[in-house]
Amino acid sequence: MNDAPRALVSVRALRKHFPQRDGFFRKTWKKAVDGVSFDVREGKTLALVGESGSGKTTVGLMILDLLAPTSGEILYRGESVSGRRGRDWLALRREVQVVFQDPYSSLNARRNVGEIVTEGMCLHHIGDGPEERLAMARELLERVGMSASALNRYPHEFSGGQRQRIAIARALSVRPKFVVCDEPTSALDVSVQSQILNLLRRLQREEGLTYLFITHNLGVVEYLADEVCVMERGVIVERGSVDAIFDAPREAYTRRLLDSVPSLDPGLRKLRRV
Repeated sequence: MNDAPRALVSVRALRKHFPQRDGFFRKTWKKAVDGVSFDVREGKTLALVGESGSGKTTVGLMILDLLAPTSGEILYRGESVSGRRGRDWLALRREVQVVFQDPYSSLNARRNVGEIVTEGMCLHHIGDGPEERLAMARELLERVGMSASALNRYPHEFSGGQRQRIAIARALSVRPKFVVCDEPTSALDVSVQSQILNLLRRLQREEGLTYLFITHNLGVVEYLADEVCVMERGVIVERGSVDAIFDAPREAYTRRLLDSVPSLDPGLRKLRRV
């Protein structure tokens, strides 16, 4: 009997080609993503790793239905993501959330934290009225390591790490099942990165969340991911478990990514399983 977790998200032969001009009259196509396939297993973390321009963020945007694929298929719980309308689209937006790279631009500067965290609750009719939603927002902020007093303050009053915690609270406010984390620590100081990674790991255990973790840095992958897909120029060049990728990478490109990580103490990787 197979007890392996089922795929929550499946990507099949996904392509995204952007038109570009080659001179005045000739149009060519840039293959940002060219035939990518993978599964993200329920309750697990798949890391999509590659240098800038490798196509990994484009894949994330297509999974979020924020960018239309040129071809291929994205399935969520076995059903196509593309073309959903009305209630089906709204249900998908609730179950699939995102934490963006830059906490400085991803939060609305004109809204206070209470409004930011409860906005999704209002859209999806979560909670009975404003008071209950604010109470839920207080609880969420405390769960991500923020004081409830932050509710009436504005994003510019917080540090980068605190803003990312607020962004995580906003994503959790609608009780999602799948979260795309697009370089969520790259804009933060190294000392803060580990705090955010530990927070994401804890929330995954408590909520049973499934993550697609997009990053250029294999150094942060070892703390969070179960499986890794390495992208180069729009295609997946290597995939496997974290241990397999770190201990015995097959591709020269993967080895270069590993070499760019300042410290790869094998003992640190064991923290991932604690």
